[in-house]
Amino acid sequence: MRYAKGTHSISASRDIPVLLQVRNSKFITHQQLFSFMKPLNESNRRSFNWRIRRLLDASYISVCDGISGRGNLVYRITRQGLLELENHGRFATVLNSRTQHLPHPSHACHALALNSIQLALIQNNLLVCWQSDVEIASANTISRDPMAKDYDAIVDVWNDSTAARFGLEYERTLKSVQQYARIRRVLEEENTLACILYLTAGEQISQHLAFELSGITKRLAFATITAFREHLLDTMVMLHPDNPQVEFRKLLHGVF
Repeated sequence: MRYAKGTHSISASRDIPVLLQVRNSKFITHQQLFSFMKPLNESNRRSFNWRIRRLLDASYISVCDGISGRGNLVYRITRQGLLELENHGRFATVLNSRTQHLPHPSHACHALALNSIQLALIQNNLLVCWQSDVEIASANTISRDPMAKDYDAIVDVWNDSTAARFGLEYERTLKSVQQYARIRRVLEEENTLACILYLTAGEQISQHLAFELSGITKRLAFATITAFREHLLDTMVMLHPDNPQVEFRKLLHGVF
């Protein structure tokens, strides 16, 4: 079939998963996107590069100028890409073709770090399901019983032979005392998730968070993102600055 000049054929099985991943990640490097698509029958690098060029030429995704992910181009979704997803039944209330502001480049480092965690879990055959903040926030806006917080991700993993769920938050910088007081109240209201993991950019941030949020009646754990990428469920996590650390998988089991 020939298509009119200036139009583009979109594959529901090959192109839509790419656009969906770019949207849900908000920002994503070329290599990260290739790694996500490999399990979906896109293992040929040349074919993948061709597909990305087509999506760029059609303005479904765009390159984020001035942002580099370890030498890789960084992509984000466009309004045209969001519209195409909606045409295929993939609508998100918080990020759609009529959204006033698309994700700001200042959030790119945060997004790329979360991508790296998701990929580490996938590559170690631990990931059951990953709900992005776009999906969580969208679900919360239309739910009659929303979660207390729009988490960075809700993650289901294989903990030995059992599936376990936890909320994931990534903190690159510190907030004010007043903001942490508000977060404490929000977490106390959470009645859906029993376990929440805070990953941080450094050890000092983990310690500060553990001090500010300790005493919450949830299984709340803190670790650096570097440690978690390396050890995943075997990561030693902090529950309180004055208490011994425990294995994250034991916390997921409720044994600590």
